[in-house]
Amino acid sequence: MEAWNRLRDIFQDNKHSRAVTLEYDFTHTTMEAFSSVSAYCQHLNSLSDQLKNIGFPVDNSRLVLQLVSGLTEPYKGVATLICQSDPLPQFYQAQSMLVLEEFDLKKATQTSSSAMVARDSGESQEMSDHSLACRTNNGGKRYSNHGNSRKNRNNTGGHDNLGTSKGGSGGGGKGGSGSNRGGGQ
Repeated sequence: MEAWNRLRDIFQDNKHSRAVTLEYDFTHTTMEAFSSVSAYCQHLNSLSDQLKNIGFPVDNSRLVLQLVSGLTEPYKGVATLICQSDPLPQFYQAQSMLVLEEFDLKKATQTSSSAMVARDSGESQEMSDHSLACRTNNGGKRYSNHGNSRKNRNNTGGHDNLGTSKGGSGGGGKGGSGSNRGGGQ
């Protein structure tokens, strides 16, 4: 019994300083320090429970208002909804609303990311197509020069690459001029 009384006295002696520390933590907790809404809510609820254990209970309204005041910008719409409720919702209800909002925000982010990837992929494809067109144009010039040399050879030989006469089969064409490709004049 003597050991128990000593422990109780030690705990009671620290009660007020512990209350000050917990109160400070409770009022200065913001969502920015947490990875999710659930982690933020659990931390606030834990601080509330610790304050209650040392004789400084936090009522539901104060807990919900502190929850709302520490939210980040993307949750301000839900925060306004919670604050305008009369009476304020229970803490677990407010937490549920925020978790649903977090889910919607993540879904919107994923959709936005997918759209950005698709857009970036489209731009990449467009750049690839442009690059291909440049290569084709350069290649086209090379082949067209090559074609010109064939044309020059054909002008001297009177035959194109297919081995047909330049005048064609229509009759009346000029046999070796090169200006009369295809049919006769």
